[in-house]
Amino acid sequence: MYFQLMKWFVFTLSALLFLAGCELFTPRDSEPPIDVLDPYAWVPPTSPEIVLQNLANAFPAHKLNYHLDVLGNSDETGASFTFFPDQGVASSQPGVFDNWGYVEEENFITKLFETLSQDGLQRLEWERTDFLPIDDHFEIVTDYHLTLAYGESETPLPEQLKGQATLTLVQNVDLLYEISIWQDLKSDSLPCWSDLKTLVQ
Repeated sequence: MYFQLMKWFVFTLSALLFLAGCELFTPRDSEPPIDVLDPYAWVPPTSPEIVLQNLANAFPAHKLNYHLDVLGNSDETGASFTFFPDQGVASSQPGVFDNWGYVEEENFITKLFETLSQDGLQRLEWERTDFLPIDDHFEIVTDYHLTLAYGESETPLPEQLKGQATLTLVQNVDLLYEISIWQDLKSDSLPCWSDLKTLVQ
């Protein structure tokens, strides 16, 4: 009797375990692979080169925060961003660039991204770049070529821009590099960053 009872108990327990274990073999919903790299992903700017990379990636990725997050913001880090325009553009547009800081840059880049086409070609390329360590900061002198595509209903804006940027980079409290000064210089017959800022209002 005891043997039969034990046999019944083992059989019942085995059956329950088998039924419960069936869930182990049920196919799960597929998950996206975790090793696929986004070519335009944000990278913490631990070097001056990465600052340029994030600025460039902002356009094809359609992420305006990539642009803003490498600018000094006095409210967060103690370093404030200042933009100095091409002098020729500034003299033709008096008052536009008075005290152009982080807030003005945020307003500009937000409006610019609102005009961009989600499907068009957006590209910022850096050319002939020099990295100059100076005391406690870096200075980057680089030519740029900006290609933009806009939505069909938007006011016409230049699709090709060229110029030279001189960027002063400092490290914030997290030891990440950010731009404290951006100086613009027109170097071609094409519009430059300064021209674009006067047109995006």
